[in-house]
Amino acid sequence: MEPAAYRRRLVSIYRVPMQRVRLDPTRLADADDPHATLADVRAQAPVAEVDHGFVAVTGFAAASAALRHPGCRSGPIAEFYLASLPDGAARDELGHRINFLDPPDHARVRGVVNKAFTPRRVAELRPWMERTIDSMLDQLDDREQVELLHEVAHQLPSLVISEMLGVPERDRDLLTGFSDEVAPLLGITVSDGDRERAVLAAERFHGYLAELVAERRRAPGDDLLSALLAAEDEGERLDHVELLSLVATLYSAGHRTTRDLFTNGVSLLLADPSRYGAVVDDRWSIPEVVNEVLRLETPTLYVARVTAEEVTLDGVAVAAGTPVMVFLSAANRDPAVFDEPDVLRPGRSGPAALSFAFGPHFCLGAALARSEVEVMLEALTRRWPALSLDPDSAISWHLRGPFRGVDQLVVRPR
Repeated sequence: MEPAAYRRRLVSIYRVPMQRVRLDPTRLADADDPHATLADVRAQAPVAEVDHGFVAVTGFAAASAALRHPGCRSGPIAEFYLASLPDGAARDELGHRINFLDPPDHARVRGVVNKAFTPRRVAELRPWMERTIDSMLDQLDDREQVELLHEVAHQLPSLVISEMLGVPERDRDLLTGFSDEVAPLLGITVSDGDRERAVLAAERFHGYLAELVAERRRAPGDDLLSALLAAEDEGERLDHVELLSLVATLYSAGHRTTRDLFTNGVSLLLADPSRYGAVVDDRWSIPEVVNEVLRLETPTLYVARVTAEEVTLDGVAVAAGTPVMVFLSAANRDPAVFDEPDVLRPGRSGPAALSFAFGPHFCLGAALARSEVEVMLEALTRRWPALSLDPDSAISWHLRGPFRGVDQLVVRPR
């Protein structure tokens, strides 16, 4: 028997039936601890049918397979937005978003970004990031309290992506507000109020970006947007709608998840002062801490796919046309792969976390996000070795669409 036929035979022999598990994905934000909720689902079945016709993938092996399987597509998600949103910028952005594209469009658009979003460009930014974060902390050094999320974690990533795209510093908070208001459209359900605000914000966001693109066409600079336009001119042309969607996605993704990754991580470190001390004393290396925070408290809880054909994930057959929620956070805590998965243990052995996804849709900004969080954590532990949580300020968490993070993080530098 040929090897491929033999593998198909093994799959048919060891295929297991799809289980039905109680989980309402639309109410996950209401859970006190979504990790515990998803762990319960994973314990029952790593691939399971849940409410509203979704299949939840919570096991590491199944999630890895789904993220790289050519039959698990993103294109139907774009088609959903094209069909459900009114004509205008929100429909254009979500309907052409790079992470919702399938071949050949995905490779074409990603190829343009790859030409501009190079490792060299990221490496060249690091000294500037180090100077910038030091300057920020200088201004906060004499404070008794600091709200770390908005005063530090948000500031650097938004400055970095603004610098990369050539957005004037005076406008970065305006664009951040637009992108935050558009984000709820990425959720499973959207309230009428959030939808109305998102549609309006997208119009204003794209109006601004259209003017910025026109300006860079007239006078290119040494920035990512100019590099994108130069890559276009070399033959891989994007139409106007694709370009605006790409720039909006880069801006939005370029600050939100990095901001949340940093504050999620610092909250974990400060929950037990010995953890923060281990970073200060160099017993835990900062790159290994960042890797472990990515695994344990990823800012992106899930990504979605739709099966274009019957797909077998960890022995379970998923019918064609099924919406699949790949829970990255649950896969990262799979006890079949990670020993004591709910424990923060930098330097642990095992595979890389799936927080930046996997396969053709692996996050374009992964290297930049890692670099930014490392720079912020290095500066923080060097400047404020006695940092602690403010005992009078509670930590609360949000889940907006697929994005999870703390709402605020009040700390005492000394």
